[in-house]
Amino acid sequence: MSDRIDGLRDALEASPGNTTIRLILAEALRDGGEAAEAISHYEILLAAGGLTPVDAVAVAHFSLDHGRLDVARGCLESARERGEIDGITEADARLAAAMAAITRTGPAVESDAPGDPFDHLAAGQLGPGSVPAAELLREESVRFADVGGLEDLKKVLHRLIVMPYVRPDLYAKYGRRAGGGVMLYGPPGCGKTLIARAIAGECGLPFFPIRIEDVVSEYFGASERNLADIFEQARANAPCVVFIDEMDAIAYKRHRAGGDSARRLTNVLLQQLDGVGSDTTDMLVVGASNAPWDVDSALSRPGRFERRVFVPPPDDDARRAIVETLLHGIHADASGATALAARTDFYSGADLRAVVDRAAEYAIEHALDTGDDQPIGTSELLGAAAEVRPTTLDWLRRARDFLEFADSDEWDDVRTFLKKRPIRKRL
Repeated sequence: MSDRIDGLRDALEASPGNTTIRLILAEALRDGGEAAEAISHYEILLAAGGLTPVDAVAVAHFSLDHGRLDVARGCLESARERGEIDGITEADARLAAAMAAITRTGPAVESDAPGDPFDHLAAGQLGPGSVPAAELLREESVRFADVGGLEDLKKVLHRLIVMPYVRPDLYAKYGRRAGGGVMLYGPPGCGKTLIARAIAGECGLPFFPIRIEDVVSEYFGASERNLADIFEQARANAPCVVFIDEMDAIAYKRHRAGGDSARRLTNVLLQQLDGVGSDTTDMLVVGASNAPWDVDSALSRPGRFERRVFVPPPDDDARRAIVETLLHGIHADASGATALAARTDFYSGADLRAVVDRAAEYAIEHALDTGDDQPIGTSELLGAAAEVRPTTLDWLRRARDFLEFADSDEWDDVRTFLKKRPIRKRL
């Protein structure tokens, strides 16, 4: 095993950008009991997009086994955004329990990794009831120009959300001000988180992400306290953008909630949005949900999330931009992006990533069989697309069924999308 690992290390040193070699090395280190080094390579692969959704979930569990909650969280986010379902719930529960334990007992634990694996938690970078320090949130800015396609959506968001920050004097004349709430909803894997980051980038504001694992705790009253603490930190750094992912989990309809805990959590969120006992001026709260009809109706009242914006599956231009980005930096012929975009209507960004991953597998198999390491081409991309089903169809089918019985006009964006797009036969 040692000779094999040494050989893989030498190969990686000669070709540090080769994700395949790095993945094989990480797996060998994992099997050889060298967890710390293995996780360091998994972390690099995660940042480079070199983990498939299935691998990301497996690495999340492995990282949880060895106290690397930051890596586990990143892996779960990557897998979730790319449409993976299997193993996510169990890993989320493990992550929430581990963070709750840290909150209760502090970060001191025993580990086989060098140093304290929870130093990043003690520094305030992760954990229930804490968000990264404000200076760490002013990360490399994402702008609308970085979001391929979806021009109509970006125009709507620019007018509704960005302009009040850019031209506060104009809006003040008409009694309007920046801030408030907007909820992005639509199929999973279609870029709601990226769009939320782009909103913060366009406004030039720090970005405070709130995920379900940041909030939910197994201890009585801790979830509510965690949520209130995060909002308090955001207020201290206003103006800012607060992003609440999985709104349907944090603010589930109270009349359908199975226990008091969910109802209390929704009540706390309503209080925070209303600024009860504190000020919410200059805080833009962006929520995201894959199941907006499960969000408590009180959240849609004026001053809360009265603006709801449908984020549809990427259009042709967006799909081409996504594929070009996915092919950039790997051994591939980017000219196949246009052909793939034309053949992948209703595919999400996560679906397109799965297509490129499958095409890469074809190319690797060909190289291993023939010794010809030809680039990923149009034929591999289209062949892979034929085997990957667009996951957005399940969401659109559920939306169609819900709208048949919905008597309000708040979902007109979805209705319009379903009528305009050639989708009926596919549902």
